[in-house]
Amino acid sequence: MPINYKMTITEKKGSQLSYAFFVFYTLAIQAFIHPAAGTSIETTEIRKGFSATPGHVNSEFQYLLADPTGLFAFGFMRVGPTKLNLAVVHLPSSLPVWSAIPSNLANWGLSTTLSFDGNLVLTDKSIHDGVLWSSNSTGGDFLVLRNTSNLQILSSSDENSAVWQSFDHPSDTLVQGQNFTSMTSLTTPDSRYALRIIGTHIGLYMEFGGRHEINYWRHSPFGAKGAIIYGIVQPLGFFGFYNADSSKAELLPFDSFDRGYLGLHRVTIQNDGNLHAYFWDNNKWDLVYTAVTEPCGLPGICGAYGLCLPGKPSCFCMVNGTDGCLQTDSGDFCSKEYNDFSVVRRSGVTVEYNELMLSARVQSLAECEKICERNCTCWGALFSKTTNVCYLMDYPIQTVEASGDTHQGYFKVRQQGGGGSAERHRTATAVSVIFTLVFAGFALYGGYWCWDKRRSNLLRLQLAGSSQEMTQTPFKDLRSMNT
Repeated sequence: MPINYKMTITEKKGSQLSYAFFVFYTLAIQAFIHPAAGTSIETTEIRKGFSATPGHVNSEFQYLLADPTGLFAFGFMRVGPTKLNLAVVHLPSSLPVWSAIPSNLANWGLSTTLSFDGNLVLTDKSIHDGVLWSSNSTGGDFLVLRNTSNLQILSSSDENSAVWQSFDHPSDTLVQGQNFTSMTSLTTPDSRYALRIIGTHIGLYMEFGGRHEINYWRHSPFGAKGAIIYGIVQPLGFFGFYNADSSKAELLPFDSFDRGYLGLHRVTIQNDGNLHAYFWDNNKWDLVYTAVTEPCGLPGICGAYGLCLPGKPSCFCMVNGTDGCLQTDSGDFCSKEYNDFSVVRRSGVTVEYNELMLSARVQSLAECEKICERNCTCWGALFSKTTNVCYLMDYPIQTVEASGDTHQGYFKVRQQGGGGSAERHRTATAVSVIFTLVFAGFALYGGYWCWDKRRSNLLRLQLAGSSQEMTQTPFKDLRSMNT
């Protein structure tokens, strides 16, 4: 809902009391933040030779460095019960507005060290890799935190030019005054979703690794003159987009736009892949913008092969798996190992972002299915009966949205137990036949050997019996029998 801002320019006298409360609130929060050993809460600069390890206190954030106003702080941020990350935190809300992206999360313990020698380095000697994160900077003499939340490494010879700064390496949040360019991106902590500038538009993407991704939201500034644009979140409450020559391309307004009240804004990509903008009202973060307004428009909202019922939303499964809906991974159907699949057809399904998908005009549903069936990189297709357009999915199937009966879905499903099951089945069948024939051969030979041995034993017994009868009869009796 839009935020109802009643304060105007003429009411700023009333804001003095709010400011006094804000200062008191900030100091109260800072009183509960544990400073690092040898570091006071007034620390606003870190010089070469600095090092720190996490303390033993049970805190969510360990203070290392503050900006001059005390609104932001940099330090160790606890992740789960035993891990940590480096973060810049908005103290009044305890919200991280920047965090490092290490190769592995460090342990909250004495094995972890943050050091600065012109290069800011996080290490954990209990982890084999050693260096977990580094600013990869040279020539720096001291580290400061600006009141904009920008963490900077500066050189004594030129304090106006940063050797390295966090504004050039955003994590999941963009704060006002921070440039957002094609060289940067906002990424969720699990690296599953990203906001990027590509060409003359900004877009939200779901990542699968490699060449597979879903572009499920896009905004193209109408005044873009070329491929290189940049964006800035402005304190008046809008996301401004500008051309390379700094001319305005477009202003994407938030609900707080043009309210006559300046304040702190941020844009954050959420864990579900949606893009939100927030305004700090000196008490809480108010939501002032949402990129994807229909939850079913988020590709991962119900998981792989999920069916989202719009409005509520509610989630169902198109294909049942062993744990919820059937899970998928990256890859394609081009290799022999992964070329076996079954097909699920579902009517009345579509996606919110079909206009951003690969498409082809066809004559029928059967033609649409054939295009996907013959393409080993295609995971599924959506056919529109009203337009005869076939939308192709060149990525593992994610959530689709229930709609009217104007769309038909065609989805490939890998056989349970992994790819290439048909090939393995054929191989197993051949091995089974060979084994059966060999076993039968041994059985026949064994039967013949037993029969032959039994026959030989009987023959020997018969011969032995005949010999015994001949020896028991006197020679003369035999002669008399002949007479």
